[in-house]
Amino acid sequence: MGRFQKPILLSVILAIGLYLGAMFLGDFRETQAAIKQVGFSGWSIILGLSLVNYVLRFWRWEWYLFKLSQVHIPKFRHLLYYFCGFALSTTPGKAGETIRSLYLKPHGIGYSKTISTFFVERFQDLLTIVLMSGAAAILFDGYRVVIIITGILALCCLPLLHNRKVIKVILNFADRSPEKVSALLKQLVELLSSSAVLLKNRELLGGILLGLVAWLAEAVGFWYLLLLLGQDVNLLAAVSIYGVAVLIGAISFLPGGLGSTEAVMGLLLISIGVPQPVAIAATLICRIATLWFAVFIGLITAGSLAVLGVTPIANSEFSEKGGK
Repeated sequence: MGRFQKPILLSVILAIGLYLGAMFLGDFRETQAAIKQVGFSGWSIILGLSLVNYVLRFWRWEWYLFKLSQVHIPKFRHLLYYFCGFALSTTPGKAGETIRSLYLKPHGIGYSKTISTFFVERFQDLLTIVLMSGAAAILFDGYRVVIIITGILALCCLPLLHNRKVIKVILNFADRSPEKVSALLKQLVELLSSSAVLLKNRELLGGILLGLVAWLAEAVGFWYLLLLLGQDVNLLAAVSIYGVAVLIGAISFLPGGLGSTEAVMGLLLISIGVPQPVAIAATLICRIATLWFAVFIGLITAGSLAVLGVTPIANSEFSEKGGK
């Protein structure tokens, strides 16, 4: 993880700056008091619901990866590899999470399989978040267009991923392109072909269902947090606010959605009558319990594996020597 220390450190510094800035823009003391209201039991439940999200998404990842590779990996070891990816969640589009491919390569799983699985997961998460944000299109006029356009684009992409004519056109173009461009296009075809396997009816619906339950767990944690802070916000509104905030963060392509997710979440809470200091506190706690809790788990897991001599760099060198 050495080569990734700088971007991780920069994202942490950026987050601390944003969060302290948000607290000082509001009433610092009131925000601090609201944070203290959560208590140990409240934190335990909220973090527990985040863990439900992580484990369910791992279950989907494991199912999909085996579907493509037919390779069995000891479950606990595979879970550790999966969690290591969370250390790089604060990258645009969470692309850094593809570091899992380096851990998995020595087990005989090619990069194309892990990248395809990652791509399908992100695509399904987008569909899931759009579904969760659906009520927000009615509750919050300002976000209606974004939600509808994102949903339409995602649904339009789905048939294209299954279309053999699209793959044939790309291959024909690759045959007439310079060597480097041709190689990239052929890799794209391999990605689309593998992804299509995971986007058939059973895999698609099962993956969306798992993703929906996983992300709803975090959204329910957000709703429970608002209750702890003394805010009578109904579950549907809380889920919608959480969904819209995560959606805006995802399509902004900012590292981990930093700034965009927090801003939207806080503004929507204020728009439904939540006092500003409480809205700021709820936003900060939610992000700590979801994004930063995942990053913390990822760093601890990667560090633990490194102590055992298992690192992404060592794994990639091992695989280049033909190790299995």
